[in-house]
Amino acid sequence: MPARLGSRDAGRGDGEAGAAAPPPALPPGAEPRSGRRGQRGARADRAGGQPAVDMDVYRTPAAALDNLVARRLQPSAEFVGAARRALGALGTFLRERGGRAAAQPWRVLKIAKGGSSGRGTALRGGCDSELVLFLNCFKSYEDQGVRRAEILNEMRVLLESWWQKPIPGLSFEFPEQDAARVLRFRLASTDLENWMDVSLVPAFDALGQLSSDVKLKPQIYSRLLDSGCQGGEHAACFAELRRNFVNVRPAKLKNLILLVKHWFRQVCQGEVRREELPPAYALELLTIFAWEQGCGMEAFSLAQGLRTVLGLICQYQHLCVFWTLNYGFEDPAVRWFLRYQLERPRPVILDPADPTWDVGNGAAWHWDLLAREAESCYEHPCFLQAAGGAVQPWEGPGLPRPGCSGLDHPIQRDSAQRAPEESSSLDAVDPSAGSRQPSRPAPGPSGTASTTPCTLGTALDLSRISTKDLDRFIQDHLKPNPQFQKQVNKAIDVILHCLCEKHFYRASRVSKMVHPLQGGSFGRGTDLKSYGDAELVIFLNCFEDYGDQRARRLEILDEMRAQLESWWQDPVPGLSLRFPEQTMPEALQFQLVSRAPGSWMDVSLLPVFDAAGQFCAGARPEPQIYSSLLDSGCQGGEHVACFAELRRNFVNTRPPKLKNLILLVKHWYYQVAARNRGRQPACASLPPVYALELLTIFAWEQGCRNDSFNTAEGLKTVLGLVQQHQQLCVYWTVNYSFEDPAIRTYLLGQLQKPRPLLLDPADPTWNVGQGSWELLAQEAAALETQACFRNRQGTSVQPWDVMPALLYQTPAGDLDKFISEFLQPSRQFLAQVNKAVNAICSFLRENSFRNSPIKVLKVVKGGSLAKGTALRGRSDADIVVFLSCFSQFTEQGNKRAEIISEIRAQLEACQQEMQFEVKFKIPKWENPRVLSFSLMSQTMLDQSVDFDVLPAFNALGQLSSGRRPTSQVYVDLIHSYNNAGEYSTCFTELQRDFIVSRPTKLKSLIRLVKHWYQQCNKMPKGKGSLPPQHGLELLTVHAWEQGGRDPQFNMAQGFRTVLELVSRYRELCVYWTVNYDNQDKTVRDFLSQQLQKPRPIILDPADPTGNLGHNARWDLLAEEAVACMSALCCMGRDGSPIQPWPAKPSGFRRDGSLRAICQPQAIGSGRLEAWVLEDSKEWMHTWEDRGRTRDVGSSSHGCRLGLVSHQLCRKMPSVSLLEHSRNYGQKSGDRAIGSELFTSHSLQRREGGMPSADRPRPGRHPQQMRCELRMSVGRPAGAAGAMGIWGSHLYSVQPEKLEELIQNSLRPYGECQKQIDDTVNAICAFLEETRQLPQVICVAKGGSCGRKTVLRGNSDGTIVIFVSDLERFQDQKKSQDEILSKIWQGLKTCQLTMKLEARMEIHKLHGRLIFQLSTKWQSITFEVLPAYNALGLSEKPSPQIYRELKRALDMTKALPGEFSVCFTELQQKFFHNRPRKLTDLILLVKYWYQQCQAKLKESPPLPMYALELLTVYAWEQGCGAENFDIVEGLRTVLGLIKQQEQLCVYWMVNYNFENETVRNILLSQLRSSRPVILDPADPTNNVGKDKACWQMLQQEAHIWLSCLSPNEPLGPSWDVLPAPLYATPGHLLDKFIKDFLQPDRNFLCQIATAVDIICRFLQKNCFPHSATRVQKTVKGGSTGKGTALKTGSDADLVVFPDSLKSYTSQKSERCSIIKEIRKQLEACRQEKKLQVKFEISKWKAPRVLSFSLKSRVLNERVDFDVLPAFNALGQLNSGSTPSPKVYAELIDLYKSSDAEGGEFSTCFTELQCNFVAFRPIKLKDLIRLVKHWYKQCERKLKQKGSLPPKYALELLTIYAWEQGSGAENFDTAEGFRTVLELVTKYQQLCVFWTVNYNFEDETVRNFLLTQIQRTRPVILDPADPTGDVGGGDRWCWHLLAKEATEWLSSFCFKDGTGYPVRSWKVPTAQTPGSCGCSHSEVIGSWNPNARRNF
Repeated sequence: MPARLGSRDAGRGDGEAGAAAPPPALPPGAEPRSGRRGQRGARADRAGGQPAVDMDVYRTPAAALDNLVARRLQPSAEFVGAARRALGALGTFLRERGGRAAAQPWRVLKIAKGGSSGRGTALRGGCDSELVLFLNCFKSYEDQGVRRAEILNEMRVLLESWWQKPIPGLSFEFPEQDAARVLRFRLASTDLENWMDVSLVPAFDALGQLSSDVKLKPQIYSRLLDSGCQGGEHAACFAELRRNFVNVRPAKLKNLILLVKHWFRQVCQGEVRREELPPAYALELLTIFAWEQGCGMEAFSLAQGLRTVLGLICQYQHLCVFWTLNYGFEDPAVRWFLRYQLERPRPVILDPADPTWDVGNGAAWHWDLLAREAESCYEHPCFLQAAGGAVQPWEGPGLPRPGCSGLDHPIQRDSAQRAPEESSSLDAVDPSAGSRQPSRPAPGPSGTASTTPCTLGTALDLSRISTKDLDRFIQDHLKPNPQFQKQVNKAIDVILHCLCEKHFYRASRVSKMVHPLQGGSFGRGTDLKSYGDAELVIFLNCFEDYGDQRARRLEILDEMRAQLESWWQDPVPGLSLRFPEQTMPEALQFQLVSRAPGSWMDVSLLPVFDAAGQFCAGARPEPQIYSSLLDSGCQGGEHVACFAELRRNFVNTRPPKLKNLILLVKHWYYQVAARNRGRQPACASLPPVYALELLTIFAWEQGCRNDSFNTAEGLKTVLGLVQQHQQLCVYWTVNYSFEDPAIRTYLLGQLQKPRPLLLDPADPTWNVGQGSWELLAQEAAALETQACFRNRQGTSVQPWDVMPALLYQTPAGDLDKFISEFLQPSRQFLAQVNKAVNAICSFLRENSFRNSPIKVLKVVKGGSLAKGTALRGRSDADIVVFLSCFSQFTEQGNKRAEIISEIRAQLEACQQEMQFEVKFKIPKWENPRVLSFSLMSQTMLDQSVDFDVLPAFNALGQLSSGRRPTSQVYVDLIHSYNNAGEYSTCFTELQRDFIVSRPTKLKSLIRLVKHWYQQCNKMPKGKGSLPPQHGLELLTVHAWEQGGRDPQFNMAQGFRTVLELVSRYRELCVYWTVNYDNQDKTVRDFLSQQLQKPRPIILDPADPTGNLGHNARWDLLAEEAVACMSALCCMGRDGSPIQPWPAKPSGFRRDGSLRAICQPQAIGSGRLEAWVLEDSKEWMHTWEDRGRTRDVGSSSHGCRLGLVSHQLCRKMPSVSLLEHSRNYGQKSGDRAIGSELFTSHSLQRREGGMPSADRPRPGRHPQQMRCELRMSVGRPAGAAGAMGIWGSHLYSVQPEKLEELIQNSLRPYGECQKQIDDTVNAICAFLEETRQLPQVICVAKGGSCGRKTVLRGNSDGTIVIFVSDLERFQDQKKSQDEILSKIWQGLKTCQLTMKLEARMEIHKLHGRLIFQLSTKWQSITFEVLPAYNALGLSEKPSPQIYRELKRALDMTKALPGEFSVCFTELQQKFFHNRPRKLTDLILLVKYWYQQCQAKLKESPPLPMYALELLTVYAWEQGCGAENFDIVEGLRTVLGLIKQQEQLCVYWMVNYNFENETVRNILLSQLRSSRPVILDPADPTNNVGKDKACWQMLQQEAHIWLSCLSPNEPLGPSWDVLPAPLYATPGHLLDKFIKDFLQPDRNFLCQIATAVDIICRFLQKNCFPHSATRVQKTVKGGSTGKGTALKTGSDADLVVFPDSLKSYTSQKSERCSIIKEIRKQLEACRQEKKLQVKFEISKWKAPRVLSFSLKSRVLNERVDFDVLPAFNALGQLNSGSTPSPKVYAELIDLYKSSDAEGGEFSTCFTELQCNFVAFRPIKLKDLIRLVKHWYKQCERKLKQKGSLPPKYALELLTIYAWEQGSGAENFDTAEGFRTVLELVTKYQQLCVFWTVNYNFEDETVRNFLLTQIQRTRPVILDPADPTGDVGGGDRWCWHLLAKEATEWLSSFCFKDGTGYPVRSWKVPTAQTPGSCGCSHSEVIGSWNPNARRNF
């Protein structure tokens, strides 16, 4: 035996006290019994050997058990709290005093609380607790026995000393000590109703510091076994694990444990031999096991749970339970010991924390006594339902079934933990391993097997497997035995060899054969452990067509059988060959049977005609193969074997997990078949199991397509499709398609057949869906309610969104039926929802805001539900609540959270009061911007509507139906909006009415388009979102209107038209004038501006600010549209495309004849621009019929250009165009124009013409074409600009046209780029696979091509070939000629043998290998670079790689960055998944650089990579959004280039400062001269080190910035510093502040002078016609305090007029004073000449007046707020404090009104400024640094919530300095770190000052004591005690704390050597005493609702 395991020494207590100690002297049982009766009393109650026990559990009805637990079993909260406090105090006492006086002092390392009290399972009355003291004197398990007695004596003395100060309400006593390993004492309540027996246990700290979710090292348990301990002797060492195992369980499970233990306690009261019963802890574990296996939910029936536990007790002889949560079978010693433990007499219940402790101990305890009681109790009321039936126990793996004896399906533990040689000997139940079938049943007490192996229908019942265990179930029970598979493979190889050698049937020979792995489920990789079949398909040359097979097959099969029988003589050891009854006339059937029981393979030998012939893998068979099959007149699927290869390939290439799902589905299928027939194999009436395989693949393809997925979701999806079998229409076109007329006709015929239809992907004649699906559908519905589809929360697993038929595969003529069957929601459901919504709307109107001046004006329904376009499944809808509190658009955002909260309260009340026919669900998640709820069908669970409740301004008023709004509504909207469609909710009625009045069939078309859109949205698209769904709805309406407005149109035509419009999105310009038009000038000008924006344009007919075509990935949608147009749904029966309606993609929509709003603009000098008419017919009419031209504009050279249609250029032959252009030139009197036009056109022809998808299209507005066709006068005809772009110098492009320039001139043509990408991929694949280069490991793409930053025209790329010959970095310095020569030969072979889409030219010059790929309009030059594979298989480099890199650089003296090519994959990955618009910005920067290169010829070129990285840095630091202003981004990048002397940019995505070598590299780089731009993949590579080039670029950047903002000093740009704060070392923070944060002194002086002038002007001139005078003006804000930042600082100008006599007058008279001040500021601006620009905000607000002072030279500004205030302080002398009366008045007002805290803080601006202004200069710099950090966080987090005010951070910085340093010269990094650490501890912050107010005045004192007890953080304004700028939970401090935590690991907290800086020691909270107050109150706890409790 590995350890001495006593039979009776396992712990007796309920808890673990003493673990292996003998039974305690307390009343018998795990816990003391409720009451004071001893054993004598128990014996006296016995009569005739039967217990006379009153079992209140039995008397309690099942429904009342919860009440019994709550009232009588749960312990008293008061006693538990008192005991917990006492034990906490005792623990503190022992930590402080322990072992001091001992000869060998000991110290407490930590204390763990255990027992039932620690686990949360203590019963009322008496309970137990365990206090485990881990001592430093115990170095091993053995040490505990040596010193335990001595330490226990010392502890007793300490305990007696501790109790000298008794705990109120508790008594303390020492009982008789009956255990040598523990010290016991009792804590009892004074009324003796409750007590706790505490065991004090000294123990060895075996576990150390536990980490969550980290499994213990096996060495801990192997050392435990080596100690030679008795069973459970050292269980106390694992008390933490034991406590955690139970403590994390749901509350209701703990209630069940209490109920079981209460039953156990009452049983014990009637037993004489209590010490012979098992411990109560065994019952706790058994209860947890029952819940895990049978329920797993947080809510359940206590009666069911109790019934299940008692059932397990009845079957105790079969119990074997253990968990592998903390220990497992990995370690050999532990594995061997567990084997021993699991062979002990049943029951075996191993402690999950200590494997030596068998708490079940079947050899010691009398479980039969408990079992006898459990068997006799099932008829009591506690197990009877209210209806009278019996409560049923849970069912699950390892649990007993009603009516069955024994546990007929125990669970094998995890096979991954099984020792191979011992796997058959273990049969225990491991709940953590899930539902797994053992190799044999659990043995009985004798250890012998008592039952036979379980059948499939019981042991592997899928309904009993939990969701999380499905994957393990598949691995353990469904996957076939690999050893058996190898044997079968070998046997079939031998059979094939025999058949190939022998000739049969008149010397016929095998022409070709398919390996058995390529046929049947065995070949497809989908064979089950118990159901394996293989097809051995033999292709014979004697079969010349399909018909030959029937005539000759029988004779050939007989000959094959004879040969096999004569030849087979046990050629494969362990396998035998058997011939069963032959049931298939076309095949020879035999079995390969293993000697191991239950392993065999059914093999079918099929001689067939070689129909497919030789074809390449992945290639589609020729259509003739299938047309000849159809001509043969065969029955459906008669010749399926001829296509075995195709069938095998279709399944075999699928991911492993999909094949696992197929196994699970097949297993369920066979279970159904077995139950149906009562035997196996499956019933013949069912569809073939292959149909389920195909259905599973279909479900995965349409709903998931990920290699890794949730198995339960996949299974539920397949079963859902099975239930919809009557609508199934599934087929694939991977091998056959609709292109061939004969096949198309046949397939269309197949599609007309009854459902289900599942066509074999290899043979279109075989509908594998034939058979009876009803039984499968019934079983599928039944299984959906079982455990395998319930998650941990008890809710149902959601299936994938898959329909039983696909839109793409639906014939065009069946689209109406498709919509009716799959898209239209149930009318009954819609009626129920509408009824419920009407009731909800009425309820909201009548009940919301009852006690508020706010009134609900109206409630309007919107969304697809209101418009009548809802889809089946999950639809969306809006409920817009129009409120009286909004008087204008801009107020809509005010009080949103408060309004949402009120509406939520009313919705919840509505939910409770009203009964709906649908389920009404309000989510728990709260969103301050919108309130959501759902209405779900009670019966049709797949149908629901998600509602958004939105408060809105009633802009339209009471608008009558059919009336259009007044123009003023839209004028106000245009003046108010900031973002497109921002106030579209205000126009919900108009949006709804625009759609709802349309014909029903048009709404059906909208449903179809939306369904198609949703399918597109499921595709992985990368960055960017698809256009909004509402835009597709409007486009559908536009298509219908253009197509003739026929209410009964052809659905396919309509759908085809919408797809056509989507594919031509670059031409879309659509709007309506039903609600607005061009009558009003403001609206007209706005529409003109809207329609000049880049296409696509789709204006919301209700809201002209909403352009639904803007900023979306239309290109992705267009790709899907093009694909769909070639699908079956857009094809006629003859295969011809459905013709769309003649709808124009562009054209101005209106009711009458509206002329174009946008007119062509004048053309700049020196070039001409062409623009396009709406269609070519109008152009021809203008050109030919009118015989005249229309000038677009003229240049200084007198040239003119007429109207030219691109559509005509595409359609007309070039000769015709030449004739027309010449005629045009003659008519216009300028022959040169025609010839120049022809020259540009002939250039297109010479290059092959633009790709059709990217060629300019008709219908574009002139402004959109400016950058598309632009020719320079005086330039040679047809000369292209830089990079092949049609254009002049970039400086001449207007800023607003840059996006058009990018789209039309910089982005590569999609078709050309695709050709190059496909060619590159083909070349890379060839290089990886070719045998000419056996040393190639992999190939990577780099350069602009790899980073996806290719410019149109010419660009660059690298092909990096990682070869095995290069084994180290330094190997790259060796000659690579031989490798390059081999690669060159390989590329030549590739060029000659492969059909490449792009033209390829290869050059080998000067030791470099280069090839160029060219298409019509794009060329990329690639350099081929062999490289060392530094990363290997890792995705992220380890520090070791960079150490090797540094060593290689030193050894070879290579230049830094020379080996960066080895990290090409990391560089590529860095740029992937960036937004499309960021890529556009990179293209623009690169194009700018290319145009600068003409001036940089003499300087070395700068790597493009540096500018790409700089652009990414600018975007990350300044924006981070997917959509941004491209001009602002460009200004930012150029601004950084101007500051190149300070550039220091790097990333830590692949390396950081943790490793010493990397840290030294980085520190060296950061100390080098600027600019520094480190490669994010290679820290040695500074890509920005060429200073000369940077200086030239600096000048060019300055020039272009001037061009971008000709009338401004500098236009708007992102706030980005050339060196980020997080990358600045701590010792350089002072320099960082000086360089980037401190404002210019001259500018500050100019500001101060200007402000003084303004203040004097205001004091002199304000209120000239009244008695009011300005008493004083005070400067506040950061400028007044001296903490202003260089950019974007704020300041306050507080004006104190004498007319404000009180705080309240400040509120009432504010507006009139603001108006007067504004008037005087306007006058001041005109009169005074200031050195700075003086701008007054146009925005008018009643509370504040804003103006800005800007530098005329620098990019610096200060924003001022002018605030009128009451002069509460009067004339305050410097240094004096205000009178307490000032604050008393303020406090009284605050207490008596609804005034917000700090509302009158402006009255104390002087005090606020003085508090900061006189601080040391360096402290102000630290404040600047903290504010800069705050601004960075604010930009990142502003969308997530409201951050605390900056002023709070200023005060916190001052507090940190005062408490932690106080010196004028301190370490900035230490101070900064201290502030951020305080932010992370925000929940403890309580900060205040008493410089202006204190605790002396009673009113102020009481108020302050209340304030500082508010919810943390509390940071009181030192000038205004009502202003808590900490705000408690008012602001999102948690967001700021999260950022601070991340920043604490940044480089700015490392010193010059790279080591962390320390923070100051600063307390997080102040008390009155800490501020010098003698008041006795101490802040220990506070009332969070103390806001008004004074």
